[in-house]
Parts: sequence; structure tokens; C-alpha cells
Amino acid sequence: MNERDLERARQERLKLLREIEGLLSFITDPVLVVDAKGYIVHTNSSAEQIFERSQIIMIGKHVTEFVQSASLLQYIKQGKPATNLAVCIMSAKGTRLEFSCRLHPLLVNAQVEGAILFLTKPILLQEQEQSSRYGTRFSLDDVIGSSPAITALKEQVMKIAKSESTVLIRGESGTGKEVLAQSIHRLSHRNKGPFVAINCAAIPEALLESELFGYEEGAFTGAKKGGKPGRFELARGGTLFLDEIGDMPLYLQAKLLRVLQERRIERVGGTKSIEVDVRIIAATHKDLESMIANNQFREDLYFRLNVIPLYVPPLRERKEDLYELIQYYMYKFCKRLGKEPKRFSSQALKKIFDYHWPGNIRELENMVEYIVNLEIGDLVTISSLPASIREMSKDQRHDMEEEMKEPQTVSHLPKSLYKINEVEEQLIIQALQRFGTSTEGKRKAAEALGISLATLYRKLEKMKRRR
Repeated sequence: MNERDLERARQERLKLLREIEGLLSFITDPVLVVDAKGYIVHTNSSAEQIFERSQIIMIGKHVTEFVQSASLLQYIKQGKPATNLAVCIMSAKGTRLEFSCRLHPLLVNAQVEGAILFLTKPILLQEQEQSSRYGTRFSLDDVIGSSPAITALKEQVMKIAKSESTVLIRGESGTGKEVLAQSIHRLSHRNKGPFVAINCAAIPEALLESELFGYEEGAFTGAKKGGKPGRFELARGGTLFLDEIGDMPLYLQAKLLRVLQERRIERVGGTKSIEVDVRIIAATHKDLESMIANNQFREDLYFRLNVIPLYVPPLRERKEDLYELIQYYMYKFCKRLGKEPKRFSSQALKKIFDYHWPGNIRELENMVEYIVNLEIGDLVTISSLPASIREMSKDQRHDMEEEMKEPQTVSHLPKSLYKINEVEEQLIIQALQRFGTSTEGKRKAAEALGISLATLYRKLEKMKRRR
């Protein structure tokens, strides 16, 4: 673009902003206007009241300082509209409110220039109680991360949620398979019906059949008078989540296969055929293909379940999401325990990024909760971390040493270290965008990052060389 085109685009942006400012004064709901990077450029008086902060304080700050949502920033940057995005806001007095957010992207010549956020009425307590009664606590906003793998997974969930087909979720323990299952239910046509979960590995084999299919009175010693409905009946009109399906005994696999084919069940000890109206979502961390080869899992059931396969990657395969996850859980536990959020030293972050995370998100969540409880200062250092993360195993250390012996060109750097550099660069860029590139701005940026001004200059020089 030449100078004339740039000036024309600038004038169009200014004209758009002036028009928006005029319109906002007539809107009674809280409204925020943000630029393409998520920084607030305008608010209306209703937003000042609900956030208990003046427009002067809010303008120039990043929207995530005031509005909490796992996918909000993604919608803003991609210029995507949203009609009913669940968000949490925190007032200056510490009051937490849940709102429904309508997001309208601002486009100039097909370029994303920002977005308008309309914060409509708070989510009613009645709706929250209803959601709790149906057994769903999570939505797609609770699938944290913006890595390519997680972005693709979220898009896949949105595509298949309205379907009635069976879903099989694969992934290691602690990756968040049930969060994904609940997200599918919440986005489906069955979201007014119940979400009923059963862990096939947690229930003794002798009880699993009656828990799934229910039983009639007198079916066995100790059976309740009048019998009891099973999970299939309780999930009528909704979703049945069969967690750890790989642990289901073979004789029950045959019965489940028949139910999937006929959509009818019989209670234990009964003869009456009962029609069931449920969508099945199954999950496992096991290698079902190997189990089929060893006659431990039925191949015909596998094909019935694996209509729509979803794979949840382990944390070690999406380490670019680590910082976002840490921020999410830091906010969660600091709010719960009434503490101020803490910053991480670069050495502590390196340890976290080097760690292989065998327990995945569950282990990361535990780490953050541990830190919030035990660290009394506002800076998290290596000594603040749990011993399992602080001290690499001999095998890990050996692998790292072997990797470091290779020629140290950029392409041969250890992958974990390379991603740490990327994360560090992003943090520095964000800090400079917020505080500016003047000497005073860099001083404030260094302070916010928890490093000295001299260290910031050294890191900027390294960034320049890497580019």
C-alpha cells in the first residue's frame, strides 16, 4: 500500500470509531470496543458501572484483564462473530459475574480491525442450577489452548455436536476427555436433556451391568423394592458418557453392542424391553486395536463406537498451550483462595516447559494449586515448583544431554527449548506493545516481566539475531 492508501485506511478507521462511539451512548448493555490485538479502545457508561472502573482506566488495557473466556481472544483475532459466548467479569470490588457475550467483528477492507463486545444479561442462576442438575459443568470454553491441535479439535467438536452419531474420544489419562464429552452435549440438540456419566473402570464388574441397565425387584439379594433404573434410562433424551470403555468386561461388551444396534435394553432380572433414546459418547486411554488383536475387546463393538473418532493430544505434544493453561488455573485458584496472581521467573518457566507432563492437564492443574497454596511471594521460582517437576528423572536428563550433543543450529535445538524461546518472545512483544518502546516503556515492560532492564536489552538483541 502507498501512503495515500494508508492515509485513506486510517481515515476510514477513525470514521468507523467515531460512528461506534456515537451509537454506544444509546446502548444500555455494557459494551467494550477492542482493537485487533484485544486492547480496549472504547467503552460505554454501562461498562464503567458494571466493571466499577472509569473509561480512562480501562482504555489501553487488554480485554483479558477484565473479561475471562478461553476462546474470546481467538474470536477477536480471527474476526469471527459470536452470539452467545459465556464470559466471566471481575469488578473492581472483586465481584465475579457471568455474562453472555455477543461479539461483532470490525472489518475494514476485509482486514480485522477489532471487535465490539456486547455483554448481555448475566447468566441466570436458574440456568446454572439446571446445568448442574443435568450433570454438565464444562463447555467448549473450558478446553483451554490455541495451539493448532486444540484449535482443530474445537472446530471438529463444533461440527459434530449436532449429530446423533456415536463418538469415541481417545487420549491419555488427564487430557480432559470428559470436558470434551460435556462440551459436545452442551452444543448438541440434547442439551436440555441429562448428561449421565459412568466410569467403567471405577465400578466393580459384578455391579456394572445393573448400573448400566438397571434391575427389577428381586433380581438379586439386596435389590431395592420396585427395582432401579440404570444409566441408560436416566440418560433418556440426553447423552450417556461411557468413560474408560476399554475396561468393560467382554460379556457386557456383547450386551452393549446389542443395545447400540436395537436401541432397547432389558433390566437385570427383567423380561420387558425398554426403548432408550440416548446419544453415546465413549472414551478410553487404552490401545483398543491391540486389545482387539488379543481378544480383549470386541471388534464389532469398536466399529459401532468409532463412528466419529476424536483424539485429545497429550500436553507434551502441545506445549505452546502451557502458558495459557497456567494463567487460567492461576486465576482460578487465586480467586478461590483469595490470593493475588503470581509471576513466573524465566528459569521456572524453562523447567515447566522441559517437563514431560505424564499426568497431562490434571498434573498441571495440581502444580498451579500447589504453588498458589505454598508460595508466599509474588514470584514463582524453581524452588517453588513441586519436586517431580524440579528434578528431572535420570532418563529425561540423559535424553536432554544426548539432544544437546547434536550440532546447535536453530533446527537442531531441543524442541522444548525452541518453544520456550517462542513463548519468551511473545511475552516480551506483548509487554512492549502495552508499555511502548521508549526507555521508560522498556523499563516498565522489564518490571512487568520480572527482569532487569539490562536483561531485557540482552533478550531483545538475541531476538534481533534470531530473526
